[in-house]
Amino acid sequence: MNLTALKGKVFEFQNSTFRFLLRTRFPIEQRPKVEFVGNGYSGYWFPTEWLKLRGTIWGVGLGEDSSFECELQEKGYRLYGFEPEKKCFEASQAQFAGKQVFFFNYGLWDKSGRFKFTGENISIVNIFDLDAFSEEELQIYSLWDIAKELSLESLPQPRILKMNIEGAEREILLRFCEEPLSFEVIIFQAEFLFHVGFREVRRKIRAFKELSLILSKLLDQKWNITSINRNQITVSRGF
Repeated sequence: MNLTALKGKVFEFQNSTFRFLLRTRFPIEQRPKVEFVGNGYSGYWFPTEWLKLRGTIWGVGLGEDSSFECELQEKGYRLYGFEPEKKCFEASQAQFAGKQVFFFNYGLWDKSGRFKFTGENISIVNIFDLDAFSEEELQIYSLWDIAKELSLESLPQPRILKMNIEGAEREILLRFCEEPLSFEVIIFQAEFLFHVGFREVRRKIRAFKELSLILSKLLDQKWNITSINRNQITVSRGF
């Protein structure tokens, strides 16, 4: 086994351990039926019974493929897509050409501003701890400001917040626990934990504690943990 393969195995073993600890600490006692929506690259687990409804999906971080949002939109959900990077934004426009969707060429976070990013995965929080930042700056707005501007509370339920934003979900989730918004489902990649390098054990432990705190606070606010699958976590509540 070469060194790269060995590092990969150690990295996956660490993440598997943290997933096991999460499932142990937060058992899904009344597991709703869920199914995988989208393709293997950009799909997510979603409550089956809500696939028949015509709610609203906020796709925060679309990337170059948005199969999850595409399938929900085809089932009748109203899609709002937020993508700050030009190439990914244009790819999303092409994927949804001719469909009735609402796309915005900016990202969402817990604050507003213009931010440089690192890596091909476009992380404004430098999740991979890289040295080189982009010359380009991305326009980012506060999720709370945009929720008010777009009248989130008036949009059809259930309202889904899906985040794939390379570690920046951490700050949104921490603020959301203190300042909830009118979503009924939150789906996120817990990349601020699972994308941290295997050598940074203390950082991973700190991120695990933060994620545990976030989930504990959501449970206290009557959210249900619907799915913990690989790097993805789905939480939901009734409406």
